[in-house]
Amino acid sequence: YRYALPLYEVMRLRYTTLYDPHNPHRGHINQFSHRRGLSTAQDRQVTMPNNDTLYSLAVLDLSGGPVRLDVPDTGGRYYSAALMDAYTNNFSIIGSRTTGTRAASFAIAGPGWQGDTGSMQLIHAPTNTVLLLVRLLVDGPDDLPAANALQDGFRLSAPSWKEAATPAWPPDNADGFLAVVDAALARDPPPGADAPMLERIARYGIVPGAVPPGAPRLAAWHRWFPLARRTLVHAVQRPRHLVDGWSYLPGDLGNYGTDYDVRAAVALFGLMALPPEEAMYTNGVADNHGHALSGRHRYRLHLPPGGVPADAFWSLSLYTQEDDGRAFFVDNPLHRYAVGNRTQGLKTNADGSLDILIQHDAPPDQANWLPAPEGAFRVTMRAYQPRRELLDGSYRYPGIERLQDP
Repeated sequence: YRYALPLYEVMRLRYTTLYDPHNPHRGHINQFSHRRGLSTAQDRQVTMPNNDTLYSLAVLDLSGGPVRLDVPDTGGRYYSAALMDAYTNNFSIIGSRTTGTRAASFAIAGPGWQGDTGSMQLIHAPTNTVLLLVRLLVDGPDDLPAANALQDGFRLSAPSWKEAATPAWPPDNADGFLAVVDAALARDPPPGADAPMLERIARYGIVPGAVPPGAPRLAAWHRWFPLARRTLVHAVQRPRHLVDGWSYLPGDLGNYGTDYDVRAAVALFGLMALPPEEAMYTNGVADNHGHALSGRHRYRLHLPPGGVPADAFWSLSLYTQEDDGRAFFVDNPLHRYAVGNRTQGLKTNADGSLDILIQHDAPPDQANWLPAPEGAFRVTMRAYQPRRELLDGSYRYPGIERLQDP
């Protein structure tokens, strides 16, 4: 289940983006669907969204030939265009860190394709199914018109392509899971490094081409399938690498190799996460004494002078903590869901340090206030284009300090 879950979630996203009749914003294969506004507390489709960038998503099918991607000159504005294969690995990232912010053109080709792309840079994908996600930085609501105009400058051109038949999504049960995964394994063969795992699990029905397992093993799937998900959720909710209340994610995030446990966890709760060299996600789940965060208390995060060592930007987002492990923004009077180095009106201390106040009730001075719900919550620090000290672990975030109750 853990091995196959990421492939299943990619195919689910492909279906909902392109074919789901309940999705009024569904798009077309090899075309962008642009999210024109920043995420708010009313958006609950995607867990742990950010409030810093616009999203533009495209589902690519490269079986008919290369897809051309044209990117505009963003004038120095941060963006990343991440290309993810069917097994949730980021195999290429176009953007500020890697290719710069000037206009450019790229040809994205499937495995084994050979041909001439002219002046376009060729990017070979490991699978014909590819997810392309553009993140484009926005400096608040007043900046949205300019950012939306730039979104229109990201263009895809592809050979004509049509699904043989409009697919239907099977029930979310063991039979549906096996049917989706087995078809996807045949459509998009996995990396060669997965061969030992595939040999090990083939007898349980996870094989290319929808070959159901024998009756005893199929009965086991029916019996244990719900528990498989609950077990994974429970495992994810136990933070790894906790330091002063912060959970530092493993270095193979976004490019997992054979780390199937981490790959499955991210597919469930953070699909399309970027690799650390592009962005580091660090989750604050407890205060500096190890107690869970709750809106019944007041907290302060004291960042030393210089702030977070990131070359693009950083932001601290606050989320609810749902029973199923998902996380969403919290509605609040300021409609503020994150505080970062671009937040208007932040007040620094005399020495250049910064205190972020995290609490439910509004403080007398709301300039540095990150509103929290009445109950349990968590925070996530995002550092885009993190510097070496973040990547090598020599920089650690200060613990979130619980203040005395008034």
